[in-house]
Amino acid sequence: VAPPQSLTALITSVSLAVGLAFQSVLGNVAAGLMLLIFRPYSVGDKVNIGNRVGFVYDISLLTTRLDTEDNTRIQVPNSEVFKGVVENYTLNP
Repeated sequence: VAPPQSLTALITSVSLAVGLAFQSVLGNVAAGLMLLIFRPYSVGDKVNIGNRVGFVYDISLLTTRLDTEDNTRIQVPNSEVFKGVVENYTLNP
């Protein structure tokens, strides 16, 4: 049986590792919720996100996917989208 101090240290280390691992995931989810609420762009809009130009294919809680004009699908983390400048080239009525 391990001493209580060793067990406490192990649990603390594991908790810290899990917390750090989920930090970016939770940031992407929070940004995804904000994007879904404020809707700076919609599916089908032509946008420039972080010097990546394309048509919005999908918006999820974690990522935004773009289809470029050269037929490439790009997946951008929502935390990156939310922190940066988004240019929407599509005119909205």
